[in-house]
Amino acid sequence: MTDKLSDAARVALFERMLLMRRFEEEIINAAAAHKDIGRNHLYIGHEATGAAVLAALKQGDLVHTTHRNHGHVIGRGADPGKALAEIMGREGGLNRGRGGTWHLCAKSVGIQSTSAMVGGSIGLAIGGGWAVRELGTDNVSVAFFGDGVLDEGISYEAMNFASRYDLPVLFVCENNSKEGAHETSRLAAQQLGDVPRALGIPVVTINGHDADGVYAATMKALESVRKGTPVFLESKLERWPGSHQAKPEFVTGVTDVSMAWDDGKIAGPHADWIRGFDPLLVFARTLLADKAADRAALTAIDARVRDQIAAGRAYAEASPFPEPETALSGVYA
Repeated sequence: MTDKLSDAARVALFERMLLMRRFEEEIINAAAAHKDIGRNHLYIGHEATGAAVLAALKQGDLVHTTHRNHGHVIGRGADPGKALAEIMGREGGLNRGRGGTWHLCAKSVGIQSTSAMVGGSIGLAIGGGWAVRELGTDNVSVAFFGDGVLDEGISYEAMNFASRYDLPVLFVCENNSKEGAHETSRLAAQQLGDVPRALGIPVVTINGHDADGVYAATMKALESVRKGTPVFLESKLERWPGSHQAKPEFVTGVTDVSMAWDDGKIAGPHADWIRGFDPLLVFARTLLADKAADRAALTAIDARVRDQIAAGRAYAEASPFPEPETALSGVYA
């Protein structure tokens, strides 16, 4: 398989990234309208990493994600309306309203789990890697996690286990630390990659805002992973300014796709992030420069995505809350 996407596939990748972004923006709108929606950790600013890694996977590959999970769930192909309904605690949600934002899963598209526990996804991905190997397939298990996970003992244990037993696990560290290698980490190691390297796991560092580069690096890494050599991808990201709000707000404004070709629209205290690090705008400019798409095409994609998100919101709000007597359904005692 090639590590380069066709222009049509790159445009489709942009649409997937935009769907991820518009979904998160709709979470902000929905949380303002529905006071019972609790805290959500948004994936804004990570879309190039998540969408490109997921685009490189095939059917049967397993994905394990974190509290910052919406982008992975939507990017893998889960229905946005059902995902939003789940976050709103509705019966029509992906998990019948039982999981909520921090425990979304969509097994039909390979999203095995969301673990809100720091380090939860990396441990679960080891089990997934063991399972697909035992089944005799060439599928892989993917662990998405943040840089802070490297502080947890389970990350060392999981990577050591994967290396020792040649498990087909792709470790994807989305490093959005603001200073140096590990601002949110307390590692003695100088670089996050020092830990997997010490365990014999190859490390690839990528620009997490470059969708083309992430896809190429992932495809190359998967060649090794499918043969039983785990790989650690470190995606370097510039953190979205609204990343750690208790109640998310539009700190960088609602995304305006036309900013990709009209720099004069970019303003405000976070203009530098919007101009230089918003992966949607970065990729849109690349597509325009490569003549893979024109302004009209990108505008039409945005209109289509907005309609899809609006339909998803309508579905979620029309879905009822679960009946109280079903509260213990699926609970094992």
